[in-house]
Amino acid sequence: MRPLKALFLLLPLGLALYALLTRGSPVLWAEPAQAGPGALQEVYIRAHPAVLGIADGGGTRGTGFFYREGLVLTAYHVVAEGGPFRLVLADRTQAEARVVGFAEPLDLAVLATPAKAPVLLPLETARRPKTGEPVLHIGNGRGQFLAPRYGRVTGLEVSPSPFLPQGLVETSLPLAPGDSGGPVLDAEGRVLGVAVAIGQTEEGFRSFFTSLFGRGEALAALERGERRYWPYLGLRGPRALTAELARELGLPPGGVVVGEVVPGGAAHRAGLRGVESGGVPDVILEVDGVPVNSFEDLLREVRRHQVGERIRLTVRRESQVLQVEAVLAPFPGR
Repeated sequence: MRPLKALFLLLPLGLALYALLTRGSPVLWAEPAQAGPGALQEVYIRAHPAVLGIADGGGTRGTGFFYREGLVLTAYHVVAEGGPFRLVLADRTQAEARVVGFAEPLDLAVLATPAKAPVLLPLETARRPKTGEPVLHIGNGRGQFLAPRYGRVTGLEVSPSPFLPQGLVETSLPLAPGDSGGPVLDAEGRVLGVAVAIGQTEEGFRSFFTSLFGRGEALAALERGERRYWPYLGLRGPRALTAELARELGLPPGGVVVGEVVPGGAAHRAGLRGVESGGVPDVILEVDGVPVNSFEDLLREVRRHQVGERIRLTVRRESQVLQVEAVLAPFPGR
C-alpha cells in the first residue's frame, strides 16, 4: 500500500487539480522503470503521422490520434466543456472536428473530422497490458509537437483517486501537461490505452492511462453518439465535519457537510439543505449504509453508481437523522 503525493490531469496549463488522500495496491515492477527507445523508435516513426494536436479558441488543449478513417480518439477532459475544436495534423495542416461521443468515467472521447487520416493506429482491445513491458507515448507536452516518450508499465488496476477513472494502468512514461489524449503504444505499434493523468508516488514520478482492453463495445457506443457522464449529487463545497466545525454548528462530529446545494441537481431534487437555506446545513453520514467522513469518501461511493440510479443517504438534519433517496444525475447545467 503506498500513498500518492499529488496527481494531475494532463491539462494544457498544468494546474494541480487534486491532492490525493487515497492509497492504492498496484502490481509493481521490480526492475528499473525507464525503458530505452530500442524497437519503439521504429514504432514512433510509423505511428506519429496518425497523432495530432487538439486546440480550440483558447489554444492547444491536448493530443489525439486517428484510429478509424474520420475518427479521432482522445481523453474526455481534453474536450470537456469546449469546442468548436481544431485539429493540428502531423504535417501542420489543420481541420475542424466535433465531439461524437464520450464516457467521462473512462475519460475517453471520440471526435469526427473530415480530414483524411495519414495513418490509422490499431487499438489493442483483446490483450491486457503487462507489468514491465516497454511502452511509447506520442504527444504534445512541454510545447513539443508529437514528441516520443519511452517508459514501462509499472502497475495494473491502479485507482489513485476518486476524481479519476478507476483501474488505470500506471507507467514510468515522462509525460507532461498537453500529453493528455495521446496514444500509449506497445512494441507492435498497437494502442494499449489513452494517457489521462500524471502524479508523484513514493517510487517517483508516474503517469497513468485508461486501458482499451475489453472496451471494444464501449468505443463502438461512443461512435454511435453515447455521452456518458459521472453521476453527481450536485453539491458545491462539501467538506468533512471535523471536531472544530462540529462545535461551530452545534453537531456531533463525523460525516460530510453538504455545503451549497446546486439548483436542479440530484441533492436539490432530494430536498437536501445546504448553506443557502440560511440554517444549519445537512450532514451526510452514509451512502447506501457506507459511512462517509470526507469529500473523497462521498465521491467514491457516489461514483460506484451510474447516472439515473438511486442511492440512499443517511442525513443528519440538526437533531434528527433521516433517510433520503436521491436519483443521480450529471452535474447541473450539463
